[in-house]
Amino acid sequence: MPAPRSFDEKRARIAALAEAPPAQAAAELRRLVADRNGYLVGEAAAMAGRLALRELVPDLVGAFPRLLEEPLKSDKGCSGKNRIVEALLAFDAHEPDTYLAGLRHVQLEPAFGQPIDTAAGLRGLCAHALVHVGHREALLEVAPLLADREPVTRAEAAAALGNSGLDAAAAALHVKALSGDPEPDVLGACYRGLLRLLPGRYLGFVAKVLQQGDDGAAEAAALALGESRLPEALPILQAELAGAARAGAARWPRDSVLLGMALLRTDAANDALVALVEEGAEVHAIAALSALALHRHDAPLVERVREAVMGRRSKKLAAVFAEKIDGG
Repeated sequence: MPAPRSFDEKRARIAALAEAPPAQAAAELRRLVADRNGYLVGEAAAMAGRLALRELVPDLVGAFPRLLEEPLKSDKGCSGKNRIVEALLAFDAHEPDTYLAGLRHVQLEPAFGQPIDTAAGLRGLCAHALVHVGHREALLEVAPLLADREPVTRAEAAAALGNSGLDAAAAALHVKALSGDPEPDVLGACYRGLLRLLPGRYLGFVAKVLQQGDDGAAEAAALALGESRLPEALPILQAELAGAARAGAARWPRDSVLLGMALLRTDAANDALVALVEEGAEVHAIAALSALALHRHDAPLVERVREAVMGRRSKKLAAVFAEKIDGG
């Protein structure tokens, strides 16, 4: 078969290699990874990962620095660089120099108004990669990204630190959480990391944020408590619900608190939500149904919720149940 020449021909050939013998696919992808077009390099890298062609790791590593040169021409949008790192991660490739290069890369591209940094996601991905391969300076390299200009980078850096298993990473996340961030997603990643690394030390800290933080931080804390799957998180969430109810309708219902309870995925949390559907004011029962929609594929629980809704004889609750759970 003649070598494809046009962009469309090359894309089609990469897709067709999914059915090719491994040796043939590896040989053709090796040539395509060397292409000047970063998008095609990324497509080839993704196919290499899909086909588990680990022998292409040196080729992927070699392509990465080429895409850092004149990146607005070679790899607009960072598509190729992102897919190379994703493939290397899929191979568990210990290539810290590649990840460090991506971690430090900034790629400002023209846009309406201010230029857009299209490497923000790449920096976050490389933060995860450094942690994943256990690079000895991962903490030193990743922690500064908590002050990155781009929210997605800050959030992914926090998530990477939370996955590191290093107690020292908790210190960095704690400082970041105390200093605050305008993006709740960043704070949520900090709270999740703290609860993953040192739950005994930081459960009270996250609970305090839930009780006293502004709306964005409190919502992030509620979801982090739920995602922690810690049994001790349920009474904290329930206490917040009770306090919000006493404070009046302005603070109740806190949908994020109810969703946090659903995220715990425990029988006790589900029992509390079903009880709210059975006995709570209609507006509160509707909020509980929205949270329980997370479990719409749990047939026994859905049947319990159905019975609770039928017992209320409320057309509004029945409509919400049908929309969010029964028809989900």
